[in-house]
Amino acid sequence: MDKLLMEKKHLILILLILPILPSCAPYTSAAPVSVLLPAVYSSEEIGVLTNLTVWVTDGTGHVFVDTEPFAQVDMQGSARLSSIVACDITGMDPEAHDFFYVIYSDSPVIGGPSAGAAMTVAMVAALENWTVDPGVVMTGMINPDGSIGAVGGITAKLNVSARHGAHTFLIPPGQGNITEIVQVIEQEDPFVTISDELVTTNVIELGSAQGVEVREIDDIRDAVYAYTGNDIPQVILTGEVQTRGYLDAMRPLALALLDGTRAQYNETDAIVDQGHKDALDSQIQVIENAQNDYDMGNYYASMSRSFSTMIKLRRIEWHSGYLDSPDKDRCLSNLTVRVEDEIADAELAVSEAKLENGVLEGVGAAESRLTIAKERLEWANHTESADDTIYLLAFAMERARSAKWWATLSCVGGGAEIPEDLLKDRAGRYYSQSASILAYAEILTSDARGDRSWILDATDDLSRARRELRTGYYAGAIYDSLHAMVIAGTAIELTGVGSTDTDEKVNKSERDAMSAILAAREGGAEPILATSAYEHAEVLATSDTDRIVDYGYAKMVARTARFFAGHANQTVESRTGSIREAPGEETAETAETVSPGGYWVLTMVAAVYLFRRRYA
Repeated sequence: MDKLLMEKKHLILILLILPILPSCAPYTSAAPVSVLLPAVYSSEEIGVLTNLTVWVTDGTGHVFVDTEPFAQVDMQGSARLSSIVACDITGMDPEAHDFFYVIYSDSPVIGGPSAGAAMTVAMVAALENWTVDPGVVMTGMINPDGSIGAVGGITAKLNVSARHGAHTFLIPPGQGNITEIVQVIEQEDPFVTISDELVTTNVIELGSAQGVEVREIDDIRDAVYAYTGNDIPQVILTGEVQTRGYLDAMRPLALALLDGTRAQYNETDAIVDQGHKDALDSQIQVIENAQNDYDMGNYYASMSRSFSTMIKLRRIEWHSGYLDSPDKDRCLSNLTVRVEDEIADAELAVSEAKLENGVLEGVGAAESRLTIAKERLEWANHTESADDTIYLLAFAMERARSAKWWATLSCVGGGAEIPEDLLKDRAGRYYSQSASILAYAEILTSDARGDRSWILDATDDLSRARRELRTGYYAGAIYDSLHAMVIAGTAIELTGVGSTDTDEKVNKSERDAMSAILAAREGGAEPILATSAYEHAEVLATSDTDRIVDYGYAKMVARTARFFAGHANQTVESRTGSIREAPGEETAETAETVSPGGYWVLTMVAAVYLFRRRYA
């Protein structure tokens, strides 16, 4: 009786607090949304249901997670990713909202990834002000592309959901039949034998026996429909990715690079000794491939092959000259000066492109390549091996030249003026978002013993983006952060995925990339970098995973191009207490006052505390 009285008091307090919230700050969702999350005890394979309550407010892209008891870090990663996907499929700007997740459980549970899909559904319902069916329960990881990833402990989660009255249980695709390791105890006096056996369970039949419909769901939109009865249409545009304008801009540059590569080959062939002939001759086929790409209208692919060949030809030429030089230290010094001069020229070209309001994607690609050139030059200056030094110098030389090429391309047709404060703000946001997804991917791939090369590649991209933020190369930071985000997201999506599923993901990625590029053009942008990434996937990618990354990058870049096309000539409103610098950077000013929104958040936290105690 006393407990019931206390529960009523808690509910009355919540009702007293909620009416004052609109006067403190606006919020998007009319009411919090609650769903049940199936999990397993951290100490044993027994199912348990946890309560998730979410809501969304107007804000600046923050994600707040409150758990009791404490959850693993991957629960925070699931929350952040679910907010991104929820905004993605509803067409809302994640940077215009703050997202709140409150998770309560009676006991420690195995955390995070398996709750991602249900967390996304709840946040979609909050964003759209939809009600959810309390009889639907779901387990499944959310992937950045909205697909549902495989999880464990399904039978335990199904059983506990059935005991608590669920009528529908949603699971990831392909997990209708699962094979698990179970302990079998056999006793034959006086001995007891304990062994592990593989047991296959038909989850759909297991659910039916308990009055629960088990359904495999492969896309988050289908899960939203199962929970809310509301359909989220997905518009997929189809058409020509390479427009005449894109081809006309690429064609002369590709031809110039192809001619330059042949000239470099002839020059190198005339001076190198016999010891370098085999390495030199191996480039003949690559040059022919570049010519074939050019003839077929794949101009970006042709240029990529030409640049790759130029690095190798220059390395052969410089190495041959180094071996013939009587003063090898002076030879390396002279090569270093040549590279420094080329980098200086590239810096000037990038600066001029900015002054001429070059297309942002071209400027960003140029800044990224210029940053790589500077990085390789630094490595060359600290490398003891002459062979390695020459290779790094050759690489830096051609990266600087490619930076000039992108700077030139960015000025073909020109772009709209985008204020630096907007670029800086967006670069900081993308960097932070990418860092969060990378941290989440690192946890998941580590737990699943996945391919660590993904994490290393994404870390390199993010490290370069951080450097670009420091040097004011905000466009470069944007696109390197996006690339890191795509790689980390792909690592998440492909964790535990078989080859058949990979094929389908390639097809889906291609469709999404094409649609995003066409949508960007409809929005007034010309996504040259996105189109180039699409072409790279079509022509140069050597594996399905590489194609998924290229298509994913094309999609992200195209969406970014559309965003900036709609925000040109705008400034960023200052946000009290908002930090948009790279981690470790100091801002010139700090907030000295607490905004009204801060008091509102404190009020909401108090309300949620009472709400959570209601179920304690």
